[in-house]
Amino acid sequence: MKYLCCFLLIFCLPLRAEVNLDHYFALSLEEILKIKVTGSTLTEQSMQTVPAAVSVFNHQEIKNMGLDSLDELMVLVPGFQSYRSSFSSLHKPFSARGRRISPSSSEVLVLIDGQRMEDSSTSGSSEIIPKIALANIERVEFIRGPGAAVYGSNAMMGVVNIITRSEVNKVQASLGSFERRQANLLFTQEVNGLTLDMFANLDKSGGEQYLLQDNFSANKISSRDPYDIKELNIKLKWLDSQINVFHNQYLGKDFYELDGLSNGFNRRETQVNTLSLKQSFNWQPIQSWFWLSYSRTAIDIWAQLTGPGDLLAISEPASAEPLFFRGNFNGFSDKRIQLHNDWDIDEDSQLQFGVEMRQINGEKVIAQNNFDMASLASGATTVPFFNSLQASSVLYSGSTRDIVGLYGQYQRQIQQSSHVTLGLRYDEFSNIGSEVSPRLGLIHEIGEHYSLKLLYGSAFRAPTETELDLTNNPVLLGNQDLKPETVQSWDLIFLGLLHHSSFSLGYFENHFEDAIVQASVSDGLSQFQNVDMDPVKGIEFELSRELNDFWLVRVSYTHISQNSELSFREADRLASIMVNYQQENFNVNLIASYQGSREIPSDTDNRLALNSYGQLFAKFRYRFNPQWSVFMQVKNMLDEDFNTPSINTGLSEGVVNRGREIQIGMQFDF
Repeated sequence: MKYLCCFLLIFCLPLRAEVNLDHYFALSLEEILKIKVTGSTLTEQSMQTVPAAVSVFNHQEIKNMGLDSLDELMVLVPGFQSYRSSFSSLHKPFSARGRRISPSSSEVLVLIDGQRMEDSSTSGSSEIIPKIALANIERVEFIRGPGAAVYGSNAMMGVVNIITRSEVNKVQASLGSFERRQANLLFTQEVNGLTLDMFANLDKSGGEQYLLQDNFSANKISSRDPYDIKELNIKLKWLDSQINVFHNQYLGKDFYELDGLSNGFNRRETQVNTLSLKQSFNWQPIQSWFWLSYSRTAIDIWAQLTGPGDLLAISEPASAEPLFFRGNFNGFSDKRIQLHNDWDIDEDSQLQFGVEMRQINGEKVIAQNNFDMASLASGATTVPFFNSLQASSVLYSGSTRDIVGLYGQYQRQIQQSSHVTLGLRYDEFSNIGSEVSPRLGLIHEIGEHYSLKLLYGSAFRAPTETELDLTNNPVLLGNQDLKPETVQSWDLIFLGLLHHSSFSLGYFENHFEDAIVQASVSDGLSQFQNVDMDPVKGIEFELSRELNDFWLVRVSYTHISQNSELSFREADRLASIMVNYQQENFNVNLIASYQGSREIPSDTDNRLALNSYGQLFAKFRYRFNPQWSVFMQVKNMLDEDFNTPSINTGLSEGVVNRGREIQIGMQFDF
């Protein structure tokens, strides 16, 4: 009822006004429908013919939303969900179609301007990525379903393809609740044919005050969740050459870290750095590009692993101190070379083919502890106590993985109304073996406005370095006998693109083999293992409608009718509605989202249920002139109390989330 009342207040605004809309603000669904999707096939495809279930947001829509980061935008995407976990204060794992069974978001590949944004230690999306600022996004494509036929490992359940902004000059600054301060700059300059585009973002918060459940005792502990995020993206373009530099870092303190509370000690510092070069050239009639990139991830974790006195009986000398941990995962890098070719055979057919070579390197990781963790992991009856943090055990001995991928894709239009896509990729992994990923897309246009899509794809995720080689961990061990996990996926989609509206209704099935999970092998000890996993089935619905020149509505709904017991942390019902009202220089945007119930692990055989919840976001924006505008946005507008799943047992209430957050700012375009 309270959500309905808020919407009624907005709808009470006048439906019509005899004014000319400022083109800068004008909403045009027709423009949105003309957007080309590139992440599915590496070629430009219309929404009507792209062989994928895809949702696209452009900057025109994003700038009006009361949202700041990628994880927040996911509430509007069918099948996607993201929420706070107890892994760290900023950890927002995300999933597509209800399948995520590890702390990292390994099943969805994220690309920024073509660069894979992965943490080489987990091969999952870097934990920084969900907090990528929306202010630098020109277009983002959420592609649901397997993408391994193009991208290889990790594009298992979906692909998020982000294209950043260019040729923009603006600066924005804002202040908000929880001592939040944010500023970002977009700057472009052209000199003698060389174009520079730069984006810089600073986002800092003192955190909200919480009374949190302590997983080491029955007590409640007061804590905060401060963070400090810095982001820099530089693009240099000259003729057919482009260099991209990406740097992102964040610092989070206190709150939960690896499921435990420890004010003043818990801390996580993460950095992602990438450098890439793209060179385009033509071999008539083939258009090609060459890609060379290097990325490096650094993660420094400080966490409390046990409660006070837990090791008193076995420590030498005896100590009631908790077990403290520091791990520097600072030596994981990824080198990539790719040659891609696009051949327009004739007016009705295209062939894409290429080769990709990658090398993933991981340096030795040595844990620092105040107790000898190697002795503890081995089950020794006496564990030395150091009285300070000292190097005590090797968590990861280091490795090098070579990957070679060969791929080809054939696209053909048949009799003007039907389209077929055939794809195949072969990947060879050193020390793991090989995988073949086929793809089939059949699309039939029904008249001018409707399409029917039948899609099939196979995808996989190779086991990561930590899943294979993690050692000397008292609770979790690697397994060098792991096989890649695979999925066979089917989609049936009915799509309508009309003059003032679009809709998509799809049914999907995913069938898995050799799922990689953390399985219990003894009391308190788990190991990565391949297990059987039930299929995932469901429906997805999306609707965008331009009611008139002033009103735009966007709706999404997901129902996962069948899911695996392994994905109990994921909700099986998701819904959202966005309403945007534009009148001259004034814009109002409301977003309501619904997340279904989830479960969390407990110390008993029975899991604990977390209630469903909804949130309301709002943004009010006014433009004084072509240069200056002001805005106010409100997150969790109704100040809902809701909890999301923890990683392990011990937090019977789940993880608390932030309350109402208000932010006021201004923007200057120059």
